[in-house]
Amino acid sequence: MLLKLVVGAGLIPIVWFLTSAMHFPRVFQIMFVLYIVLGLVVFLLLDAPPVRTIGGWKAAAALVVFYVVLSTAYVLGASILPQYDPNVEKEKIDKIVKPRMETPEQRQARLEALLKKTEELQAKTDTLLTALNRFSPAPAATVPSAASAPTASGSVNVIARGMEVYDLHECYNCHKIGGKGSVKKRGPVLDNIGSYLTPDDIKKKVFDPGYLYAEGFEKEHKKKQMPDKYKELMTDEEVSALAAYLASLKNPAVETPKPVFVKSNVSHGFIVYGYVKDKSGKPLPGVTVLAKPLKPGREAHEATTNAEGYYEIFLHIHNEDVGTKIEVSAKDAKKEITANYNPEDKVTKRQTAVDLVL
Repeated sequence: MLLKLVVGAGLIPIVWFLTSAMHFPRVFQIMFVLYIVLGLVVFLLLDAPPVRTIGGWKAAAALVVFYVVLSTAYVLGASILPQYDPNVEKEKIDKIVKPRMETPEQRQARLEALLKKTEELQAKTDTLLTALNRFSPAPAATVPSAASAPTASGSVNVIARGMEVYDLHECYNCHKIGGKGSVKKRGPVLDNIGSYLTPDDIKKKVFDPGYLYAEGFEKEHKKKQMPDKYKELMTDEEVSALAAYLASLKNPAVETPKPVFVKSNVSHGFIVYGYVKDKSGKPLPGVTVLAKPLKPGREAHEATTNAEGYYEIFLHIHNEDVGTKIEVSAKDAKKEITANYNPEDKVTKRQTAVDLVL
C-alpha cells in the first residue's frame, strides 16, 4: 500500500508539469490528476482488509448509501468537468488543421470544385426561372449570373465568418451572447462589447490575454483562465473575422463589463470608431469619415472605411479636454458625441463607438 501511495504522489506532479509544458488547458490538467487519484483509490481499495459481513436492514441501508455517494460523485463530475463528443471534436480539428496542411495545388482544386458547384446551382436556378417565366413573365431577374456571382475566392460575409470562428473555437464555453453560452463566471457577457473595444483591441486580447480584462473579472484574469493558445491555433484571417463579429455587437440593453487595459497607455488621446452602412445594413467601403472636436485648438481628423465599412480615428484630446463635444460625419450623416472619461482613470481606454447610416 505504501508503494502505491508513493507512486501516486510521484505521478501527480509529473503529469501536471508535463501537461503544463505541452500547453494543455488547466481544466485538462485537473482532469488528468483526478484520473490518477481515482486509479490510486481503486488500487488502495483492492489492498484494503475485508469489511465485516452485515445483513438485514443494515446491508440494504449500506447499499443505498453506496449508490447515493457514487451517483452524487458522477453527477457532480459531469456538471463540473466539460463533456465532449469525440466525433464533434474530430470535425473541429479537421476544420482547423486540414486547411493549413493543404498544398497550393489542393487549395486551388478545392476552390475550383466550389466554383463548379456554384455554376451548377446557377444553371439550375436559370432553368427554374425560365420555366416560371412561361407562366408569368417576370420583371428583370434579380438573381446574379454565374459571371457576376461571387466565387469561392471572392469576398465573404466577414461577420458570418466571425460567428463561425466563435463557434469553432468554442468561445461560448466561457462567454455568453444573446443569452446563450457559459452558465458559470468564466468570462464576461459580450452582447455590448463592440461599444467598448475596437477590432484591434479584440485581436490583441485574443492573442495576448494579459492585454486587458473585464471589470469584475480581475480574479479570473490573475488566474489566467483565458487560454494563451490562440496565437498558435488561429490564423490572421480567423482572428480578424472574429474581431469584426464581436465589434459589431452593440446591444446596450445587455449589461456588458467595461474593459480594464493593462498593457496600453490610455491617458493620451481619444478614439472614435465604428461602421458606416446603408439603410439596408450593407457595409459601405471607401467612405470618408470626419471626427471634429468642437473646441478651439483641437484638430479634426478623418479616416476611410475598409471593406467591412469600419473606420477608426485617433484624436489628440487630453485630460483637460474632458466633456469636449465631437462631431462625427460622413456625407449627409452626422452625429454629435461627448468625450466623457475620468482624467484620473489610467486603466480604462478613452474611446466611443459611433455607427453611421447613409
